[in-house]
Amino acid sequence: MQPTTAPATDRAAGKQPPRKPPVSKKSGGFARHIIEFDSDDSATYAAFSLPAAAMAKATARSPISWPAGQVPTPAPFATAPQSDAPLPQFDYLIVTWTVEEAKCLADTLTPGHPSRTAWYEYAHNFTSEFLPLIRRGAPARTSNRLGSWFPTVIAGKRVMCFKSELHLSQDGPKLPVAKLWQQLIAEVKPKLVITTGTAGGIGADVELGDVVVARSVKFDCMKEFKSQPFHARSYSCSKVKTATLAVAARLFSANAGHLPPAQRPPAIFVTPTTDVPVPDVVTTDFFAFDDTSNTFHLQGMGGAVEMGDAVLGMVVQQLGSTAPHWVAVRNASDPEIDSAGVTEKQEATKAAQIYERFGYWTTIPSAITCWALILDN
Repeated sequence: MQPTTAPATDRAAGKQPPRKPPVSKKSGGFARHIIEFDSDDSATYAAFSLPAAAMAKATARSPISWPAGQVPTPAPFATAPQSDAPLPQFDYLIVTWTVEEAKCLADTLTPGHPSRTAWYEYAHNFTSEFLPLIRRGAPARTSNRLGSWFPTVIAGKRVMCFKSELHLSQDGPKLPVAKLWQQLIAEVKPKLVITTGTAGGIGADVELGDVVVARSVKFDCMKEFKSQPFHARSYSCSKVKTATLAVAARLFSANAGHLPPAQRPPAIFVTPTTDVPVPDVVTTDFFAFDDTSNTFHLQGMGGAVEMGDAVLGMVVQQLGSTAPHWVAVRNASDPEIDSAGVTEKQEATKAAQIYERFGYWTTIPSAITCWALILDN
């Protein structure tokens, strides 16, 4: 299968969307909160957070009935790797971004090895090459590392699950997360890279737990990177095989009861449908969300909005023929918000609260989708 990464395109070359209104600075702290929120750690709760009693703990999850011979099987090393060492080579690399996403990815693909306590820390070149690029107060400076990771095996295929501490919206103008992608690809040498995690659903028909396997990922930068050449660029994902996605969708049912009532079960979107007419991912440099007023003009741009995936697309384009195949897999962890009679800050608060309650549970479908893509590719 040949890579299908197309040259970047700029929305300026096509029809211009309506000019966006000024983005409120009041929602700036929500991105950091979502990145670091841990439903099991009250120290990460904000003043607006839901009470701990409202959170369904991961211990309530039901087992997934994986097909025989395809059960994700953790493969820990006899001796934990040194944090400052380069990463070993793996055939597949899955990268996620928030605490809740990593918890769920671990419970799904590295069961028995929690991300917060069992995954290996990774800090290769952190002090010498990355620290000067990272803004003071950013998450990576607090954790003092680039990320954490753990190996697993799926149907004989070696997979690295990785949780990043770098973030487009948090690290500052030098964009160290792009350098991280370059280093990960150079060390792991994967044939397929998947960037995955939670996202805001775009459009009234997107349900919590729905998964978008993106055709392309596009920047929609309106804050720190709005003047950068890439601020509205789009990058085509590799064309991946998807034969097992139907099996994956059936496996969602084991834990679908932890999601709010919906008109239909959570689904995977790869091609345009009535519910998700544009199965692409939108990357913003701030906490954006869809609402009934279309405040951030996201409608028609994609099926999910998040804060980072397009950086991988940009790096893959720069690497050219040496780049691995790649795809973005995002699950809806908050829906379109009803904007009637509320302020933007109140909308952002509601979106964050929905993430707190359902971020872990909506990530189960995208983790299972990653499993299916590894089987197929």
